[in-house]
Amino acid sequence: MAVDYLSTLNSGGSGLNITQLVDSIVAAEIEPVKALINKQVGVNDLAISEVAKFRGQAATLEGALSVAGAGGVFQAQSASTAVSIAVNDVNALSVGTISIQTNQLASRQVLEFTGFASVDAIVEAGTLTVEAGSWSDSDVFSENISVAAQTVTIDSGGLSLSSFATQMNALTGVTAQVVDKGDGTFSLSVLSDFGEDNALRLTVSTGGPTDFDTTDGGNEISAAQDAEILLNGITVARDNNTITDLVNGATVTLNAVTSSSVDLSVTTNIAGAKLELQALVDQINTMRSYLNEATARGLNGAEGGALAGDASIGAIKRELASITTSPLPGFGAEPIYLSEVGVKTNRDGTLSIDNSQLESILVSSPAKVDAIYNSMNSMELDTLTISFASSAKPPEGVHEFLYDQASDSATINGIALSSRENVSGEREFYKLTGDFYGIVINGGTESPTTDLTSSVYIGRSLVDRLSDYLETITAARGDLSTKETYLKARSTEFQDKLSEADDKADIIEARELRKFAKMEQTVTQLKSTGDYITTIMDAWAKSD
Repeated sequence: MAVDYLSTLNSGGSGLNITQLVDSIVAAEIEPVKALINKQVGVNDLAISEVAKFRGQAATLEGALSVAGAGGVFQAQSASTAVSIAVNDVNALSVGTISIQTNQLASRQVLEFTGFASVDAIVEAGTLTVEAGSWSDSDVFSENISVAAQTVTIDSGGLSLSSFATQMNALTGVTAQVVDKGDGTFSLSVLSDFGEDNALRLTVSTGGPTDFDTTDGGNEISAAQDAEILLNGITVARDNNTITDLVNGATVTLNAVTSSSVDLSVTTNIAGAKLELQALVDQINTMRSYLNEATARGLNGAEGGALAGDASIGAIKRELASITTSPLPGFGAEPIYLSEVGVKTNRDGTLSIDNSQLESILVSSPAKVDAIYNSMNSMELDTLTISFASSAKPPEGVHEFLYDQASDSATINGIALSSRENVSGEREFYKLTGDFYGIVINGGTESPTTDLTSSVYIGRSLVDRLSDYLETITAARGDLSTKETYLKARSTEFQDKLSEADDKADIIEARELRKFAKMEQTVTQLKSTGDYITTIMDAWAKSD
């Protein structure tokens, strides 16, 4: 208890505990205000903690989304490591088995030019023409007319061997490097692309780099050749060991020659697909259940959630629910609904799986399940291909591509596309601005000779939708960061209000002490006057 120095020093006063009275008056006026502020502080601090917890939940879900569907809806398997198979387009895949025997691997032509004293040995000035084609057993060269000849020009004064190798290496279809033989000499190694028709002929047309002329078929260490395989018993040749046109939607890689056939199979991974989808649904449900608890209103006496009534968190909750219930357009002529693949939405917003329906769709239309995990961009016409810049965010759905042969112009949804010829001589149509920024439609090696109409399918998977949204709200300027900034500002505001209340308490205390001091002074004076009168009266009574 505070010491009442005022009453102690002024023993002739009222006798009241002034300090205690003043403390009670100050508390009566200030404590209700501080109690209200402290209650607001508690609510605000709880909200800050809850938003941090929400951010943690979002990070956990983002991590789960990053690996969702990694096992794939389809399973491509090889019976031997000599031949491997990998899925590259689930929409083109068909379930089945093929048999492959590799009789010969595709290889590069290897040329070696020997006898150089150092990497700085001078290559004489002149012009060297490099052509692609094939060599016969009698050293007769047949040019590959689909590959343009290239020229290396060495200016007067010549080039060092290493600089010449750099120029050669810059040519299309040529790999060149200087090799230290280890015996005090250096060689220039020149490799062609894979395939029999990609062998090289080097011709000195002018000047002096005659050491590199191979018009007589010389300097060859090993010849270029095609891969030769038996596909279900049929002899097939390819110019590369990585082959994309043997199994629709898959890449076959030849790793070694085989003495017998190897079975390659594509099957629907029903058991794995069910487990992966259940794992994804469980993670989404964890987030949904958390949000339901954090935003609960607390009706009928129940305790409310820390973020109950928060408009921004409520908006996030609704958007996440919308993403998991909205259709997925752009994966074909009709949108895909999660309910089609057996994913149902419960009354509380969580998801559940109808395993019977899921198994059925995995057998009949497995690509619909894959749309949950993998986005897709494709063209209805097989002669056209589509790609996007990495930063592009094209509108989802089905769009119309038109090419008018008479005007040699193309549009998508009526929006004009620019055109160009790429480095491979292929015709491309593209857009650098607007909704279709970054789109590139490849029309092949030449301009189309007829009018073309093709649907353009742009589909974003459920996983990509969720990932993009979570990345947006957790970004430095996202909704969660904005909410955290607001709550921290509120915390500072409440602390300022508490300081103001303490300052006001000091003012009230000083004011009340002044008032009671005057009262004590008055009481003391009155008591002194009373004592004086009493003394006089007593004297009068005694004299009488």
